[in-house]
Amino acid sequence: MIKTNSNKVSGWIILDKQRGITSRKAVSKLSKIFKSNKIGHAGTLDPLATGILPIALGEATKLISFIQNKKKKYSFTIKWGEATDTDDIEGKIIENSNSRPNKEEIQNTLSSFKGKIYQTPPNFSAIKIDGERSYNLARKNILVRHKPRQIEIYEFNLKKIVNIDSAEFEVICGKGTYVRSLARDLAEKLNTKGHVTKLRRNFVGNFDEKDTIFIDFFEEIIHSPAILKKIKPIEKVLDDIPALFLTEIEAMKLRQGQKTTLNSLRFSYEFFTKYPNYKKFERVYTVSNQKVVALVEIEKGIVKPKRVINY
Repeated sequence: MIKTNSNKVSGWIILDKQRGITSRKAVSKLSKIFKSNKIGHAGTLDPLATGILPIALGEATKLISFIQNKKKKYSFTIKWGEATDTDDIEGKIIENSNSRPNKEEIQNTLSSFKGKIYQTPPNFSAIKIDGERSYNLARKNILVRHKPRQIEIYEFNLKKIVNIDSAEFEVICGKGTYVRSLARDLAEKLNTKGHVTKLRRNFVGNFDEKDTIFIDFFEEIIHSPAILKKIKPIEKVLDDIPALFLTEIEAMKLRQGQKTTLNSLRFSYEFFTKYPNYKKFERVYTVSNQKVVALVEIEKGIVKPKRVINY
């Protein structure tokens, strides 16, 4: 359900971010369009990158963590033979290599990056160190050492050999993956150097390119009916967790923060039928009159509201 009331909007804008725009600038611009203080993005895209940037408006901001945890797909190009301080084309060259991998070498190496692996984030990243962004420290030439983090790569494929100096790839990955680090590490594994020259995010969870809206951030933009029609309902990101249906009275109690017993709910039989072996659900969303009411936890037959959605 999309909620609009005057200038108050709750839902998702799936932005097709253009190159050269920061994720923060995108959020700031849309905040002005919708005159909204409750707005945020799910998963930073580098200024270099284009593609899917989900923007949460209003009550959808309470669900950002759900989409951050979903799979993402990227397509990108690596240039061989040069490492940069940012691991992409916008940085300065810091190392060179005359070695160039061939198609067979690339394909044989990709399998070592699949599954759960450890990755060191790039120095030019939004990670905070003692309260300051890593990229700010890197710009001041302050030495940054990130600890390797576990990520998950579901698919990693060579899409095309562009020429001897570059190749195109596609990757489907989990939360916290840095494509720039992936490109850097792949090049190192192939006994060369490399950096990203093009990067596009193709989907995040079940948001893909068919859901997007393109906004030219270099032109004046107004809050238009065309934009409103592209807003996705807040529950779009909850498709992979259980739903529990409520009456209006039951919904009102949850909105007031009251716990209740699962057995006492009118539609509990439907829930039990669908999940007969449940012991504990840490995340369930409740619905009344086609509106999300709250995120709840169910344990030992008790329904506890965790995050109320205020329409």
